[in-house]
Amino acid sequence: MLKVLHKNLTLFLILVFLSGCASAIIGGVATVGLATVQERSVKDAAIDLKLELQIQEALLRSSVEKLFISVDIHIVEQRVLLIGNVSSQELRDKAAKIVWETSPKIKEVLNEITIGNKPSLISEAKDARISLSLSGLLISDTEVSYINFSHSVSKQVIYLMGIASNEVELDKVIYHARTVKGVKKVISHIIIKNDKRRL
Repeated sequence: MLKVLHKNLTLFLILVFLSGCASAIIGGVATVGLATVQERSVKDAAIDLKLELQIQEALLRSSVEKLFISVDIHIVEQRVLLIGNVSSQELRDKAAKIVWETSPKIKEVLNEITIGNKPSLISEAKDARISLSLSGLLISDTEVSYINFSHSVSKQVIYLMGIASNEVELDKVIYHARTVKGVKKVISHIIIKNDKRRL
């Protein structure tokens, strides 16, 4: 249910973006404004926002409409993380292909889409609880800059994305994720601030 609401909101943003309404500019300014306290630059935040809208639009307009609903996207400095669940390897590969073809600015596509049956409502409820619990742990930890990280939960597996200032902060984020009750696995795509991939 939460995933559907998120997708509906994203669809709304895409339509606003494509129509050139002023509200899209306001939303973009708000998102980019957060970059002033993030590890990524304002320029990268703006590029990431534009890429996310372009990718969502491409997934929506693809012949495979289920991809838009089934796939979540996280982007940090043009590194795109795909999370979700689809019914076949063909769909999984299709999603990655669409992302790569969206823009030459994309540096990396991290395809964590799983193949199998659609998660049940009970499973999605567990995912929502895990996500909220992790957010609470990260926000309350004064040694973690929560704004530099994002996460998604699918079938009780936590996927982490972001930029850590050092190994200590990275370890803390992963530790918090692993301690959340009900988590089956933690997959981290967090990079350190001085990682060569950021150059």
